[in-house]
Amino acid sequence: MSSAIGLIINTRSNRNATTFPQLLDVAKRHNSVRPYVLDGIADLPKAVADMARSGVDTVVLGGGDGTMQATLTETFNTRRFDQDPRFVALPCGMTNVIAADCGLQGSPMASLDNFLWRRSRGEVHSVERSMMAVRLSPKHLPTFGFFLGAGHFYTAVKFSREKVQPTGARRSFALQLSVGAYILNVLLKARHDKAPVTADWHDENDQIVRKDHTILMMTTLHRLADGIYPFWGDHSSPLRMTAIDHPPRKMLAATLPVLRGKGSKWLANAGYLSWSEDVVRIKLSDPFVYDGEIFHPHPDEPLTIDTARRACFLR
Repeated sequence: MSSAIGLIINTRSNRNATTFPQLLDVAKRHNSVRPYVLDGIADLPKAVADMARSGVDTVVLGGGDGTMQATLTETFNTRRFDQDPRFVALPCGMTNVIAADCGLQGSPMASLDNFLWRRSRGEVHSVERSMMAVRLSPKHLPTFGFFLGAGHFYTAVKFSREKVQPTGARRSFALQLSVGAYILNVLLKARHDKAPVTADWHDENDQIVRKDHTILMMTTLHRLADGIYPFWGDHSSPLRMTAIDHPPRKMLAATLPVLRGKGSKWLANAGYLSWSEDVVRIKLSDPFVYDGEIFHPHPDEPLTIDTARRACFLR
Protein backbone atom coordinates (compact mmCIF):
# COMPACT_ATOMS: atom_id res chain seq x y z
CA MET A 1 0.00 0.00 0.00
CA SER A 2 1.70 3.18 -1.17
CA SER A 3 -1.15 5.72 -1.36
CA ALA A 4 -1.43 8.66 1.00
CA ILE A 5 -2.90 8.56 4.49
CA GLY A 6 -4.69 11.53 6.01
CA LEU A 7 -4.33 11.97 9.78
CA ILE A 8 -6.97 14.20 11.37
CA ILE A 9 -6.02 15.44 14.84
CA ASN A 10 -8.74 17.37 16.63
CA THR A 11 -6.90 19.33 19.34
CA ARG A 12 -10.22 19.98 21.09
CA SER A 13 -10.70 16.26 21.75
CA ASN A 14 -10.00 15.34 25.35
CA ARG A 15 -6.92 13.19 24.95
CA ASN A 16 -5.39 15.24 22.15
CA ALA A 17 -4.96 18.37 24.25
CA THR A 18 -1.62 17.00 25.49
CA THR A 19 -0.78 14.18 23.06
CA PHE A 20 -1.16 15.70 19.59
CA PRO A 21 2.56 16.70 19.36
CA GLN A 22 3.41 13.04 19.94
CA LEU A 23 0.96 11.97 17.23
CA LEU A 24 2.68 14.39 14.87
CA ASP A 25 6.04 12.84 15.77
CA VAL A 26 4.67 9.43 14.80
CA ALA A 27 3.36 10.84 11.51
CA LYS A 28 6.79 12.30 10.66
CA ARG A 29 8.32 8.82 10.80
CA HIS A 30 6.05 7.68 7.95
CA ASN A 31 6.37 9.50 4.63
CA SER A 32 2.91 8.53 3.40
CA VAL A 33 1.08 10.40 6.21
CA ARG A 34 -0.41 13.86 5.67
CA PRO A 35 -1.38 15.33 9.09
CA TYR A 36 -4.18 17.86 9.58
CA VAL A 37 -4.27 19.55 12.98
CA LEU A 38 -7.72 21.00 13.63
CA ASP A 39 -8.65 23.66 16.15
CA GLY A 40 -12.15 22.25 16.36
CA ILE A 41 -14.64 20.82 13.90
CA ALA A 42 -14.97 24.11 11.95
CA ASP A 43 -11.60 23.32 10.32
CA LEU A 44 -12.80 19.93 9.07
CA PRO A 45 -14.27 20.80 5.62
CA LYS A 46 -11.00 22.31 4.41
CA ALA A 47 -9.04 19.26 5.61
CA VAL A 48 -11.40 16.79 3.92
CA ALA A 49 -11.30 18.75 0.65
CA ASP A 50 -7.48 18.78 0.68
CA MET A 51 -7.30 15.04 1.38
CA ALA A 52 -9.62 14.32 -1.55
CA ARG A 53 -7.46 16.45 -3.87
CA SER A 54 -4.26 14.80 -2.61
CA GLY A 55 -5.23 11.21 -3.36
CA VAL A 56 -5.74 10.14 0.25
CA ASP A 57 -7.49 6.78 0.44
CA THR A 58 -7.18 6.13 4.19
CA VAL A 59 -8.30 8.61 6.86
CA VAL A 60 -7.03 8.19 10.41
CA LEU A 61 -9.48 9.80 12.83
CA GLY A 62 -7.60 11.12 15.86
CA GLY A 63 -10.43 12.21 18.12
CA GLY A 64 -13.48 11.00 20.01
CA ASP A 65 -16.83 9.80 18.71
CA GLY A 66 -17.92 13.35 17.86
CA THR A 67 -14.87 13.93 15.65
CA MET A 68 -15.49 10.65 13.86
CA GLN A 69 -19.16 11.45 13.34
CA ALA A 70 -18.31 14.88 11.91
CA THR A 71 -15.65 13.46 9.56
CA LEU A 72 -17.89 10.69 8.26
CA THR A 73 -20.71 13.18 7.72
CA GLU A 74 -18.49 15.65 5.85
CA THR A 75 -17.01 12.84 3.73
CA PHE A 76 -20.25 11.15 2.70
CA ASN A 77 -22.36 14.28 2.26
CA THR A 78 -19.87 16.22 0.13
CA ARG A 79 -18.73 13.20 -1.93
CA ARG A 80 -15.38 14.82 -2.64
CA PHE A 81 -13.51 11.50 -2.92
CA ASP A 82 -13.61 9.53 -6.16
CA GLN A 83 -13.97 6.40 -4.02
CA ASP A 84 -15.02 6.19 -0.39
CA PRO A 85 -11.88 6.22 1.79
CA ARG A 86 -11.16 3.63 4.45
CA PHE A 87 -11.12 4.89 8.04
CA VAL A 88 -8.98 4.20 11.09
CA ALA A 89 -10.57 4.99 14.46
CA LEU A 90 -7.92 6.21 16.90
CA PRO A 91 -9.27 6.59 20.49
CA CYS A 92 -8.41 10.16 21.49
CA GLY A 93 -11.63 11.54 23.00
CA MET A 94 -13.67 11.45 26.17
CA THR A 95 -15.91 8.82 24.58
CA ASN A 96 -14.44 6.26 22.16
CA VAL A 97 -17.32 3.85 21.57
CA ILE A 98 -16.68 3.65 17.82
CA ALA A 99 -12.98 2.83 18.29
CA ALA A 100 -13.88 0.20 20.91
CA ASP A 101 -15.79 -1.74 18.26
CA CYS A 102 -13.88 -1.22 15.02
CA GLY A 103 -10.78 0.83 15.79
CA LEU A 104 -7.27 0.63 17.22
CA GLN A 105 -6.76 -0.17 20.88
CA GLY A 106 -4.38 1.10 23.55
CA SER A 107 -2.17 4.18 23.52
CA PRO A 108 -2.98 6.38 20.49
CA MET A 109 0.70 6.95 19.70
CA ALA A 110 1.79 3.31 19.99
CA SER A 111 -1.26 1.94 18.20
CA LEU A 112 -0.91 4.45 15.35
CA ASP A 113 2.79 3.71 14.90
CA ASN A 114 2.10 -0.03 14.94
CA PHE A 115 -0.74 0.34 12.44
CA LEU A 116 1.38 2.39 10.01
CA TRP A 117 4.20 -0.16 10.08
CA ARG A 118 1.73 -3.02 9.58
CA ARG A 119 0.04 -1.14 6.74
CA SER A 120 3.37 -0.69 4.93
CA ARG A 121 3.73 -4.48 5.03
CA GLY A 122 0.13 -5.17 4.01
CA GLU A 123 -0.74 -6.68 7.39
CA VAL A 124 -3.88 -4.73 8.27
CA HIS A 125 -7.41 -6.06 7.95
CA SER A 126 -10.77 -4.40 7.42
CA VAL A 127 -14.17 -4.48 9.10
CA GLU A 128 -17.34 -2.91 7.75
CA ARG A 129 -20.16 -1.36 9.72
CA SER A 130 -23.48 0.04 8.56
CA MET A 131 -23.82 3.68 9.50
CA MET A 132 -26.86 5.34 11.00
CA ALA A 133 -27.94 8.17 8.69
CA VAL A 134 -30.03 10.44 10.93
CA ARG A 135 -32.11 13.16 9.29
CA LEU A 136 -33.69 15.69 11.65
CA SER A 137 -36.20 16.55 8.91
CA PRO A 138 -36.54 16.06 5.15
CA LYS A 139 -34.77 19.42 4.69
CA HIS A 140 -31.65 18.28 6.58
CA LEU A 141 -28.72 16.34 5.18
CA PRO A 142 -28.08 13.14 7.14
CA THR A 143 -25.65 12.99 10.02
CA PHE A 144 -23.68 9.72 9.85
CA GLY A 145 -22.82 7.90 13.05
CA PHE A 146 -23.23 4.78 15.13
CA PHE A 147 -24.92 5.21 18.52
CA LEU A 148 -28.01 7.15 19.63
CA GLY A 149 -29.46 7.35 23.13
CA ALA A 150 -32.48 9.20 24.52
CA GLY A 151 -34.41 9.45 27.78
CA HIS A 152 -32.29 8.66 30.81
CA PHE A 153 -29.31 7.94 28.56
CA TYR A 154 -29.36 11.67 27.83
CA THR A 155 -29.70 12.33 31.57
CA ALA A 156 -26.65 10.16 32.26
CA VAL A 157 -24.54 11.96 29.65
CA LYS A 158 -25.53 15.34 31.11
CA PHE A 159 -24.53 14.09 34.56
CA SER A 160 -21.19 12.85 33.26
CA ARG A 161 -20.40 16.15 31.52
CA GLU A 162 -21.42 18.31 34.46
CA LYS A 163 -20.24 16.21 37.43
CA VAL A 164 -17.80 13.47 36.35
CA GLN A 165 -15.64 14.72 33.48
CA PRO A 166 -14.65 17.99 35.25
CA THR A 167 -13.08 15.88 38.02
CA GLY A 168 -10.58 14.45 35.53
CA ALA A 169 -11.96 10.92 35.77
CA ARG A 170 -10.58 8.48 33.23
CA ARG A 171 -12.83 7.88 30.24
CA SER A 172 -13.83 4.30 31.08
CA PHE A 173 -14.43 5.24 34.72
CA ALA A 174 -16.49 8.23 33.61
CA LEU A 175 -18.63 5.94 31.47
CA GLN A 176 -19.21 3.56 34.37
CA LEU A 177 -20.17 6.41 36.69
CA SER A 178 -22.54 7.78 34.08
CA VAL A 179 -24.28 4.43 33.72
CA GLY A 180 -24.42 4.12 37.50
CA ALA A 181 -25.93 7.58 37.76
CA TYR A 182 -28.57 6.63 35.23
CA ILE A 183 -29.52 3.52 37.18
CA LEU A 184 -29.64 5.41 40.48
CA ASN A 185 -31.74 8.16 38.93
CA VAL A 186 -34.21 5.63 37.56
CA LEU A 187 -34.48 3.73 40.83
CA LEU A 188 -35.04 6.84 42.96
CA LYS A 189 -37.07 9.09 40.69
CA ALA A 190 -38.38 7.57 37.48
CA ARG A 191 -41.59 6.11 38.87
CA HIS A 192 -42.73 9.55 39.99
CA ASP A 193 -41.48 11.69 37.11
CA LYS A 194 -43.00 12.24 33.70
CA ALA A 195 -41.57 10.05 30.97
CA PRO A 196 -37.97 11.05 30.13
CA VAL A 197 -38.81 10.73 26.44
CA THR A 198 -41.99 10.20 24.45
CA ALA A 199 -41.66 8.67 21.01
CA ASP A 200 -44.11 8.64 18.12
CA TRP A 201 -43.19 5.51 16.20
CA HIS A 202 -44.21 5.22 12.55
CA ASP A 203 -45.10 1.61 11.78
CA GLU A 204 -44.90 -0.15 8.41
CA ASN A 205 -48.27 1.38 7.43
CA ASP A 206 -47.10 4.87 8.52
CA GLN A 207 -49.51 4.74 11.44
CA ILE A 208 -48.29 6.50 14.58
CA VAL A 209 -47.91 4.59 17.83
CA ARG A 210 -47.07 6.80 20.83
CA LYS A 211 -44.95 5.29 23.60
CA ASP A 212 -43.44 6.63 26.82
CA HIS A 213 -39.89 5.39 27.39
CA THR A 214 -37.50 5.48 30.30
CA ILE A 215 -34.60 4.95 27.93
CA LEU A 216 -34.17 4.41 24.20
CA MET A 217 -30.97 3.29 22.47
CA MET A 218 -29.98 2.49 18.89
CA THR A 219 -26.69 1.36 17.33
CA THR A 220 -25.14 -0.35 14.33
CA LEU A 221 -22.02 -1.28 16.30
CA HIS A 222 -21.37 -4.88 17.32
CA ARG A 223 -19.91 -4.13 20.73
CA LEU A 224 -19.60 -1.22 23.15
CA ALA A 225 -17.03 -0.24 25.76
CA ASP A 226 -16.52 -1.94 29.13
CA GLY A 227 -18.50 -5.07 28.28
CA ILE A 228 -21.82 -3.20 28.10
CA TYR A 229 -24.04 -4.15 25.15
CA PRO A 230 -27.74 -3.62 25.96
CA PHE A 231 -29.12 -5.18 22.78
CA TRP A 232 -30.48 -8.68 22.24
CA GLY A 233 -32.99 -10.64 20.19
CA ASP A 234 -33.33 -10.32 16.42
CA HIS A 235 -30.13 -9.00 14.77
CA SER A 236 -31.15 -9.69 11.17
CA SER A 237 -31.13 -5.95 10.37
CA PRO A 238 -28.20 -3.63 11.11
CA LEU A 239 -29.96 -1.07 13.34
CA ARG A 240 -30.23 -2.61 16.80
CA MET A 241 -32.64 -0.97 19.21
CA THR A 242 -33.61 -1.28 22.86
CA ALA A 243 -36.55 0.53 24.47
CA ILE A 244 -37.55 0.44 28.14
CA ASP A 245 -41.13 1.40 28.93
CA HIS A 246 -41.98 4.15 31.39
CA PRO A 247 -42.42 3.76 34.27
CA PRO A 248 -39.78 1.01 34.52
CA ARG A 249 -40.71 -2.24 36.21
CA LYS A 250 -38.55 -4.74 38.12
CA MET A 251 -35.58 -2.43 37.61
CA LEU A 252 -33.29 -4.06 40.18
CA ALA A 253 -33.70 -7.50 38.61
CA ALA A 254 -33.49 -6.16 35.05
CA THR A 255 -30.40 -3.94 35.31
CA LEU A 256 -27.66 -6.55 34.86
CA PRO A 257 -29.30 -8.62 32.08
CA VAL A 258 -30.17 -5.43 30.16
CA LEU A 259 -26.64 -4.03 30.37
CA ARG A 260 -25.22 -7.39 29.26
CA GLY A 261 -27.79 -7.93 26.50
CA LYS A 262 -29.31 -11.06 28.05
CA GLY A 263 -32.91 -10.93 26.91
CA SER A 264 -35.69 -13.16 28.22
CA LYS A 265 -39.46 -13.54 28.10
CA TRP A 266 -39.96 -11.94 31.51
CA LEU A 267 -37.95 -8.89 30.43
CA ALA A 268 -40.20 -8.43 27.41
CA ASN A 269 -43.32 -8.84 29.57
CA ALA A 270 -41.94 -6.15 31.91
CA GLY A 271 -41.47 -3.66 29.08
CA TYR A 272 -37.80 -4.24 28.13
CA LEU A 273 -37.78 -4.71 24.37
CA SER A 274 -34.90 -5.17 21.91
CA TRP A 275 -35.13 -5.70 18.15
CA SER A 276 -33.59 -4.60 14.83
CA GLU A 277 -34.67 -2.60 11.76
CA ASP A 278 -33.29 -1.28 8.48
CA VAL A 279 -35.12 2.07 8.56
CA VAL A 280 -36.90 3.90 11.39
CA ARG A 281 -39.15 6.98 11.44
CA ILE A 282 -39.67 8.38 14.92
CA LYS A 283 -40.58 11.71 16.53
CA LEU A 284 -38.89 12.37 19.88
CA SER A 285 -40.11 14.81 22.51
CA ASP A 286 -36.72 15.60 24.04
CA PRO A 287 -33.01 15.97 23.14
CA PHE A 288 -30.98 12.88 22.35
CA VAL A 289 -27.29 11.99 22.36
CA TYR A 290 -25.73 10.83 19.09
CA ASP A 291 -22.09 9.69 19.24
CA GLY A 292 -21.52 11.86 22.30
CA GLU A 293 -23.08 14.99 20.75
CA ILE A 294 -26.42 16.45 21.86
CA PHE A 295 -29.08 16.94 19.18
CA HIS A 296 -32.45 18.68 19.45
CA PRO A 297 -35.17 17.06 17.35
CA HIS A 298 -37.49 19.18 15.24
CA PRO A 299 -40.76 19.66 17.19
CA ASP A 300 -42.96 18.96 14.16
CA GLU A 301 -40.87 16.52 12.11
CA PRO A 302 -40.05 12.86 12.68
CA LEU A 303 -36.45 11.69 12.54
CA THR A 304 -35.61 9.34 9.71
CA ILE A 305 -32.83 6.85 10.41
CA ASP A 306 -31.62 4.52 7.68
CA THR A 307 -28.67 2.16 7.38
CA ALA A 308 -28.04 2.03 3.63
CA ARG A 309 -24.45 3.34 3.72
CA ARG A 310 -21.50 1.40 5.10
CA ALA A 311 -18.06 2.50 6.28
CA CYS A 312 -14.91 0.41 6.00
CA PHE A 313 -12.48 0.56 8.96
CA LEU A 314 -8.89 -0.69 8.96
CA ARG A 315 -7.19 -1.98 12.07
